[in-house]
Amino acid sequence: MKVIFLLFNPWGLKGLKLKYDISKFMKLIKMICGLLVKQSIDSSVLIRALSLCYIFLIGYFVAFYYYPLYSPLGLFTIFLAIFHLSEYIAVALWSKETLTLESFLLNHSIEYHAAIASSYVEYILEIKLFSIELKFSQLAFIIRLVGLLMIFSGEFLRKLSIYTAHKYFSHLIKSNVKREEHRLITYGIYNYFRHPSYVGWYFWAVGTQIYLCNPICTIIYIIAAWHFFNQRIKYEEYTLIRCFGYDYINYQERVPVGIPFIRGFDFKHNRLFIIIIIDYGVASRNSRVVLLAFLASIGFTFLILGCALSGYNWWGTFVIIFYVLCPIPLSIGRQCANNYDRESSPCMDLMWFLTTIIIVSAFGLPAVLCRTQVVGV
Repeated sequence: MKVIFLLFNPWGLKGLKLKYDISKFMKLIKMICGLLVKQSIDSSVLIRALSLCYIFLIGYFVAFYYYPLYSPLGLFTIFLAIFHLSEYIAVALWSKETLTLESFLLNHSIEYHAAIASSYVEYILEIKLFSIELKFSQLAFIIRLVGLLMIFSGEFLRKLSIYTAHKYFSHLIKSNVKREEHRLITYGIYNYFRHPSYVGWYFWAVGTQIYLCNPICTIIYIIAAWHFFNQRIKYEEYTLIRCFGYDYINYQERVPVGIPFIRGFDFKHNRLFIIIIIDYGVASRNSRVVLLAFLASIGFTFLILGCALSGYNWWGTFVIIFYVLCPIPLSIGRQCANNYDRESSPCMDLMWFLTTIIIVSAFGLPAVLCRTQVVGV
C-alpha cells in the first residue's frame, strides 16, 4: 500500500527497511522460470533474470532510502526491470515457440542503452544544478500522473498484443515468404492498431521520461523512438505485403498504425511495385513458375535465332548450359537449409552468390566468344 502511495504522492513518506534472504529469492526466481518454460533453466537465462531482479531491488532501495530526491529515479529503475522481465515472461507464457534468450530485449541496440543512461544523467544533473522545486512542484506532480498513465497503459497494451497474437508473435521480422504456419492477426487489439506492441513500447518509453520530468530526454525519446518505429514499421509492412498480399493491404487501409504521424509502407505511392511483387512474387507460386517458363522460352528463342542467323555458328548455344546450371545451387540450398530459415541462412546466401555468378557468366560468354572471334556480330 505504501508503494502505491509513493507513486502518486512523493511527499511525507520516510525510508523503510527491507530484509530478504538471497538464497530463497534465487530459488524462487529459478522455480518461476522453470514453471514458465517447463524445462531445465539455461544458466544465461537465469543470470539475466536474477540481474533484472537485483536491478528491481536497487530501484526499490533508491526509491525509499533516498526519498524524496531520487524516488522517481528509483521507480524508473523498477519500471525498467519490470518491462524486460515481463517481456520474457509474456513470450514464455503465450508464444513459447519464439522464446529465445533475446526475448529479454536487453541487447536491443547501443542507442537504446545510451538513451537509458542519458535519463539517469539528466535527472541527476537537474537535481544538482537547478532548483529542487522544479522536480517536486504541483505541476510536476500532475506531469508525473500523466507519465504514469502512459507507462501503465503502454505496458498493458504491449502485453495485450503478445497475448492476442499468441504463438504468431515474434520479436524478429521473419522471412517475407509465406508459410503454412503464418497467420495475419486482425482481431482483438489488432482491430484497433496495426502494430499495438510498437504503440505500447513507444508510449511506455516516452512516459518514463515524462514521469521523471526530464524535458530534454522527453524530446529526444519522442524523436528517436518515432524515427526507429517509423523505419521498422515500413520494413515490416513491406515484408507483410509480400507475405499476405492484398489481404494485408486491405487491413492496412482499414486500421491505423497507432503511433502519431506514422503511416507505414505507403501502398498508394508504390502501387506498381506492389502489383509486381504480389502478382509475380508471392500471391501465386504458379504464376511465378509460368512467368519464369515464359521468360526462359523467349531466351531460348532469341538465343537459337541469334546463332542461326550468324553464319550457322552454334558456339553460342553453349549459353544454354547456364540455363540448366542456374536453378541447381538454389535447389541444393533449399535441401541443406532448415525449414525455418530456408530463405535467409548462410547456406542460402552462398547459393544465391553462386547463382549470381552463373547468371553473369551467361551474359559474359557471348562477349568472350565474340572477342576471340569464335562468333561474329
